[in-house]
Amino acid sequence: MIAFFGAPGAGKSVQGQKTAARHGMRWISSRNLLMNLNDRDVTLALNHGMTVDAEKNLEVLAQTLSNYQHSLNRLVLDGFPSSVQQVYWMIEHGYIKHLTGAIVLRVPRGELWTRLVKRKRVDDTRAGVERRQDAYERAVTGMIRVLQMNGVEVRDVDGRNTPDDVQERIDEVLGEWGLIARKQFKKINQ
Repeated sequence: MIAFFGAPGAGKSVQGQKTAARHGMRWISSRNLLMNLNDRDVTLALNHGMTVDAEKNLEVLAQTLSNYQHSLNRLVLDGFPSSVQQVYWMIEHGYIKHLTGAIVLRVPRGELWTRLVKRKRVDDTRAGVERRQDAYERAVTGMIRVLQMNGVEVRDVDGRNTPDDVQERIDEVLGEWGLIARKQFKKINQ
């Protein structure tokens, strides 16, 4: 398993989907899982840039991870974990041992806002974005610390470049982690 971290608009979903497609992995988006519940309150919260109850989030993810019990090493997590509490949940339930690493996509706030305006998602209001960015910034440092204390490798990747350039750097990291063969990495980037 690998996890993608990044503020709203950093490219987690784009890069997570590209990574999964390129390397025969499965992309798991916590936002999509929650939206697929067809729960009016959850949908309303997500569409207004609010966070969803942590217990609901963990319940949905627990069910999803149990469905992929035999292929956990082939999952790309997008939006999970999103709090220190969720990292501790992964530790408690043994999922941390399947997490090879986390990739943190770094993009300056000003550029994030420019990207979010372009994607025109209903929850990308200025207030909603600022709320989500602030929540992310409060959570990410603690999550990284706990992951590293538990032997999970964390790498920063500059997310300001083109999606293809960012993907090349991600592929380098995956190659260093042994998730893709060096031969496969060279072939992809020729």
